[in-house]
Amino acid sequence: MSSTPANIAVVNGGAGGIGRAVVSRLAQRGFFPVILDVNESAGHALLDALGGAADFMRLELTDKEAVQEAFTTIHERHKAIDLLVNLAGGTLHAHPIQEFPLDEWLRVVDVNLKATFLCCQAALPTMKRRRRGIIVNTASNFAVSGSATRTAYAATKSAVIAFTKSLALETAAFGIRVHAIAPGLTATERVRKIYSSESWAAQAAAIPIGRAAEPADIAEGVAFLASGNAAFMSGQTLHVNGGMIMP
Repeated sequence: MSSTPANIAVVNGGAGGIGRAVVSRLAQRGFFPVILDVNESAGHALLDALGGAADFMRLELTDKEAVQEAFTTIHERHKAIDLLVNLAGGTLHAHPIQEFPLDEWLRVVDVNLKATFLCCQAALPTMKRRRRGIIVNTASNFAVSGSATRTAYAATKSAVIAFTKSLALETAAFGIRVHAIAPGLTATERVRKIYSSESWAAQAAAIPIGRAAEPADIAEGVAFLASGNAAFMSGQTLHVNGGMIMP
């Protein structure tokens, strides 16, 4: 790594379907991405695709000590964190509530809420010291609408919205802005393979705009929240869902 750019963007879950689009868009906007992901092969593939103009660290995002060590390393390498994007998460498990195993429920909580908390906690000392920074957390349309059998997922994503508002109030005096982005149905490889071609077409046709989101649509939302165009916004949830949910 020959030099340290001015704008450092730490993106957890950055090697996933939406993550790759977010990392690529932020790189186009002049950020130097630091990709955190448990998927090492996908992380290095993205690093290669970016021509090495990024950094990658394999990380289990629910491990507090590992997260703290990773952010210490990031600060040592780059001296700053200008943007933190918390993307990692997922439905993971879906069951009727009376059949939902507690260990699976808690795993959903860990991946969607605990990981966001740990990364924010680890990034904030640097942001507060510099009196600047932006955080973008990931919610979901289900945080507003709910989703039968996805009670754990919907609950954690609703909690992310409340967490985002609270953190925005807590950090505003330090020049830090905190937002959430709430994707709707998005055509990532992981989501797309759940559906048959016919059921996917039906789901997409039911969206008012007439199609599912592409990962690039979500990336544009993140890029906007991270830009100077959103300089007088904080604590907001940006819904990128084609009109599925209008809270």
